[in-house]
Amino acid sequence: MKCQTVIAGIGGQGVLFAAKVLTETARRRKLQVLGSQTFGMAQRGGSVMTHLKIGPFESPLVCEGDADLLLALDSVEAHRTLPYLHARRDGRAALCVVNAPHAQGFLDPRLAGLVAEMGIVVHACNADAVALELKQPLVANLVLLGYGASRPDFPFSYEELRESTAALSGAAHRATNLEALERGRAL
Repeated sequence: MKCQTVIAGIGGQGVLFAAKVLTETARRRKLQVLGSQTFGMAQRGGSVMTHLKIGPFESPLVCEGDADLLLALDSVEAHRTLPYLHARRDGRAALCVVNAPHAQGFLDPRLAGLVAEMGIVVHACNADAVALELKQPLVANLVLLGYGASRPDFPFSYEELRESTAALSGAAHRATNLEALERGRAL
């Protein structure tokens, strides 16, 4: 497997934990992983972006136009990082999984035609609303991962993500984290 991924969000949304889950999942498959966090991690509320390359790559940064997957924890950050996704290549579409308050109308209408023309497949859900139903607003990242894993074009299965999440979660948060992942899958 070769997969170039960008995870985008805002400080405090769990971008780094989502990256850890994907990294652990790849590691369990015995795949090579390179990663880099690039913006604003030290400032809560600032832009945060993680690059992950799974497979035989030389450098950790994903160039604009090369990403196979964009996992966006914030709809504004999704719009800002869309240029990282590639246009359809080798018959394969790029995938954008985004947390958006209005899942059906997530894309700015000025971009919708271009995104469709490029062959980018967009899956949007309101992960924040599900996390609030769980009374755990900080698990929207796991809701989004569970939702992504329920899509046939996501690079990892739900079961793989569940194992990795269980392994990475402390005892006090494990049940909540796994519930968030499951609620995302059920969307």
